[in-house]
Amino acid sequence: YESILENHSKYNSQNAGNKSFQGGPTLAYVTPWNNHGYDIAKIFKGKFDYISPVWYNIHRRSTNQYELTGGHDVDHDWIKEINGQVDEQRRVKVVPRFQFQDWTQIDYQMLITELNEVDSLVNTLSLECRKQGFDGLVLEASYVILLRNFVMRLGAKLHDQYQELILVLPPRKPSTPHFTADQLDDFSQFVDGFSLMTYDYSSHETPGPNAPINWVEDNILSFTPIMMNRDKLLLGMNMYGMDFYQGRAEHITGNTIIKKIRQHKPIIEWNENLGEHYFQYQENGISHVVWYPSLKSIESRLQLAEDYGTGLSIWEIGQGLEYFYDLL
Repeated sequence: YESILENHSKYNSQNAGNKSFQGGPTLAYVTPWNNHGYDIAKIFKGKFDYISPVWYNIHRRSTNQYELTGGHDVDHDWIKEINGQVDEQRRVKVVPRFQFQDWTQIDYQMLITELNEVDSLVNTLSLECRKQGFDGLVLEASYVILLRNFVMRLGAKLHDQYQELILVLPPRKPSTPHFTADQLDDFSQFVDGFSLMTYDYSSHETPGPNAPINWVEDNILSFTPIMMNRDKLLLGMNMYGMDFYQGRAEHITGNTIIKKIRQHKPIIEWNENLGEHYFQYQENGISHVVWYPSLKSIESRLQLAEDYGTGLSIWEIGQGLEYFYDLL
């Protein structure tokens, strides 16, 4: 723990704007609740091809009527600092996340079956992107497999506006519906990238690692058994930990991880099979187990992505573990 406490906030400032990762594109999410994430994005923006601020929710209000909330969070001064040329070949693109919020099965059914509903939502989203000057958007929705017509038409509309569409995909888990390789290949005709959520593997019911390395690799091979479209697969990588205690599971960001390590000075253990570090501590008589990203676990996942030629999708950038960014 002494090495972590001494080095976690240190990084090579001369290399902060240079991308080291040799795989596909890198997307980084910024959330309003992760302290100083926006500042971290400015410091390390050259490491990323896309930055996705988590701003928008999509609500279906009535027939052909959609409402976007979260637009008040849009910060155009911050966008100007982020959205620029990194070098001769590359510039950072700002693609906010739009998430379906409080949708019922009927809402989804209408979007699946009614062309007017599709066109109404496509127009709502594309207009917002054009009005705000975004480079595109990241779309997160349930039942995405059934939304092919909507995704196709949204992708076409955004491409007409010289903008991009990135689609969030749940990871492959037992007994959970997921994209097949053929479906990913089909959607790739009108989607520019797939943000694969290869994290949150464990839960309060089954405490354990955030993203076992073999499971991450299995997801790559399941979605892209051959090299085709692997550069569009953005492999999810968590920059947060999970604290398990008394049947509960709590997400903890970098600052909190460092606080716990400083307070409890734990013995930190490495699980070779799972490819993750963890530690245990006691607080108010309650036993806790924390699985968290470390330099070793991050490096092994970056190597996996480079070996297979995938990109990265990082949830979420913030303060506390700055030494990670030297690896990206």
